[in-house]
Amino acid sequence: MKIIVNKLLFILFSVLIVACNNNPLQVDVSDIEVDAKARRFDQDLFNTTGSGNLPHFTTLKKKYGSFFDLFTHRIIDIPEGPDTMVAHRLSLFINDAEISDIHRLTDSAYSSMTDVEQEMEIFLKHLSYHYPDKPVPGIVTYISAFNYAVITTDSVIGIGLDMFLGENTQYYARLGIPKYMFSKFRREYIVPSAVKAWFQSEYDVAAVKKELLSQLVYQGKLLYFSKAMSPEMNDTLLTGYTNEQLEWSKKSESDIWAFFIENKLLFNTDASLYAKFINDGPATSGFPKEAPGKLGSFIGWQIVQQYAEKNSELSLPEILAENDAQKILEQSGYKPKK
Repeated sequence: MKIIVNKLLFILFSVLIVACNNNPLQVDVSDIEVDAKARRFDQDLFNTTGSGNLPHFTTLKKKYGSFFDLFTHRIIDIPEGPDTMVAHRLSLFINDAEISDIHRLTDSAYSSMTDVEQEMEIFLKHLSYHYPDKPVPGIVTYISAFNYAVITTDSVIGIGLDMFLGENTQYYARLGIPKYMFSKFRREYIVPSAVKAWFQSEYDVAAVKKELLSQLVYQGKLLYFSKAMSPEMNDTLLTGYTNEQLEWSKKSESDIWAFFIENKLLFNTDASLYAKFINDGPATSGFPKEAPGKLGSFIGWQIVQQYAEKNSELSLPEILAENDAQKILEQSGYKPKK
């Protein structure tokens, strides 16, 4: 009898191992090589030797190519024109007292980026695995006087380090940024923000149907993609929730879903009504104070996860390419337990 019990336990243990290994997001990327070394445009721009003069301008433009134009004409909004004019405007930016102080803070906080580069490497390896035909972007850092946290092109993920200086940085309050957002201005949020920016550049929210179900499924895809890119990253960083808010959301999942159903919200097309369930905020209107913002994105994540589980033959890009939110909901079989 003891031998039989031990056999059953062994079989059960083996089944559990197989089940764990069948997680489609846990993939082997060990043989994939990517370059996650950050190119420090922020440091090169503020090089004290001839900063802002024409030779410095020419050197930067040659070194950074299209990113230099992106930075000057879009990120800090210098109009296009003769090189001498652009160099002069760039010099004014570099030598502004507050910009110089922001650079000082940034340089101090990011004297080393080894930890960020290691996490970015995980992201880029998974990106290459799931999207082998897409170019793997390089990493460039900059400061923009708080204009852009992350910006993406086909070849670059640009990281605005001044947007990740820590929640106690005085400038954020002075800019009138809502206080609930301060906790996301930490270095831990660089990679989640970069992942989100890549997703949004590839999957345009403007093309999503203007109804709550489609919008929350889009947000759910974003979180599912984020988990695929950084499988070991804590869900609090992916969602932006605290531990307490995440636990509350898990425990209240059936109540949140019931609220949407009972109030006939899923196919509501009034953006002013459904936006409060998918837009970021300190809380979600209509729910207890313990509830975090963007509860719709949390529900969308659960739907997309279950859809992926029911359609395990689909690749990540195939899952994300399905734009029929009602089909995703129906095939997911989503029905949270009370």
